[in-house]
Parts: sequence; structure tokens; C-alpha cells
Amino acid sequence: MIAVAIISLTLLGLSGLLIDSHRRTWRDARDSPTLSEHDKQFARAMYIRRMQASAMVGLMGAAIGIWPMFDDAARPWALLLYTAILLAACAWSMALAMLDIWATRRHFQRKRMESLAKQLQSTVELASREMAAQSDSSEAEGTA
Repeated sequence: MIAVAIISLTLLGLSGLLIDSHRRTWRDARDSPTLSEHDKQFARAMYIRRMQASAMVGLMGAAIGIWPMFDDAARPWALLLYTAILLAACAWSMALAMLDIWATRRHFQRKRMESLAKQLQSTVELASREMAAQSDSSEAEGTA
């Protein structure tokens, strides 16, 4: 019984800390003047996914805390329903985590591609300026 209470309270506390962390991160991103609109949209979507997952952790903690109410052999259907709800909550949390990993990876791949494109563009511009300067200097040598 004490182990159930410890696990339940730990999950509830962890959920509260995560929710607070997500709110602070979202507030900072929302109010940041340096982030682009696309980055703010990404931060908002990430905030929503992570808030759902963190709230689910808290709900699982609460559900684990009420376990003793269902620890009755006379009502096996209640135990089955209780277990099914916990499994569904775990599956939903895992699905949100996988979605968050995929979306974050996709976002940073896009950012990397944009950075590489800018770097390539500046390299091409520099090379074309150097070629123009060389052709100007060779024309000047040819007329002199």
C-alpha cells in the first residue's frame, strides 16, 4: 500500500514539474522577438503535445493511487477496465512521445537544410564576385 502511494505521488509530482517546465518554455518562445513565426508555431505544437503527455503521466499517477479501490476479487470486470484504461493511457503517452520525436527531428532537419542553403548561396555569391574581379583584372592587364 505504501509503495502504491509513493509511486502515485511521484508520478503526480513529476507531472506537475513537467507541466510547469513546458509552460515556462512556451511562454519564453511565445514572447521571443528573435523566433520566426514558423519556429513559434513549432514551439506551440510541441507545447501542446508535451502538455498532453505530462497530464497523462499525472492521470496515470492518480489512477495508480486509486488502485486499492479495485483490488477486489469480487469485481474482476472493474480490474479489467482499470487495467485497460492504464494501458490506453500508457499507449497514448508513448504515441505522443514518438510524434514529438518525429516532429522535432523534422523541424531541425528543415532548419539545417535552410542553413546549408544560405551557406551555399553565400559561397556561390562570393565565388561569382571573385570571378568577376579576376575577369576585370585580366581585362585591365590586356588593355595596358
